[in-house]
Amino acid sequence: MSYDTIVRGGLWFDGTGASPAVCDIGVRDGVVVEVSAEPLDVTGCPHVIDARGRWVMPGMVDIHTHYDIEVLDAPGLSESLRHGVTTVFLGSCSLSTVHVDGIDAGDLFGRVEAIPREHVIAAVDRNKDWRCCEQYIHALEARPLGPNIAAFLGHSDMRAAVMGLDRSTRSDEKPTRAELAQMERWLADALDAGFVGLSSQQLLFDKLDGETAGRAHCRRPTPGHASCGHSRTSSDGPAGCCSRARTSRTRGTWCRRRCSRSASGGRR
Repeated sequence: MSYDTIVRGGLWFDGTGASPAVCDIGVRDGVVVEVSAEPLDVTGCPHVIDARGRWVMPGMVDIHTHYDIEVLDAPGLSESLRHGVTTVFLGSCSLSTVHVDGIDAGDLFGRVEAIPREHVIAAVDRNKDWRCCEQYIHALEARPLGPNIAAFLGHSDMRAAVMGLDRSTRSDEKPTRAELAQMERWLADALDAGFVGLSSQQLLFDKLDGETAGRAHCRRPTPGHASCGHSRTSSDGPAGCCSRARTSRTRGTWCRRRCSRSASGGRR
């Protein structure tokens, strides 16, 4: 059997909790096709990695990033790959760049994540050529991505785009029925395009004002998908927060796949 890559002699952790073992790993067309306790034949293999003395494991999944801006200008996301992360999620904490323009994105990402506003505005204005979720996916797929990419649609992204940033940050303002309907349509479009689900932000010090009921209303037509967010719990006090993820069986989820990699001591 021929392979494109063989990883030789590393201590293999398969991710199941089983005891590690020294193995050779054969890769073909970007997929691990053989894990062998016996040495694999390297004849004709163009890429052989000596992993002796190193750990080899499935690529890690980073479910909470704020790469939404970085992926536009540095899509290789090399720092994640260097640490063995081969899949990342965008759109955390209710933030995404699908619907807002550069100025509003600058305020959102600066407000919640302290990413320099001028950098966000410049990156979005320079790169944005999409107007909907499907076009956003195509824009990412056209880039030389490093890790696999999956994405949430941010609630604040939709709310600011449909209500305007001023109204969306005021506690005395509520979306109209038409505005809620527009957010529902955008969320349905995102799920149809393959987004993982909706992300929301409920930390009082940096969320856009909006009732949980409004977010639940937007989440209503989302069976089989996931929602995630930050919520403040009363037992934790005003400064306390917890990450909350509700997941169910996902279907039709888009993930830009480069290949199925294993991480080997920082080497690829």
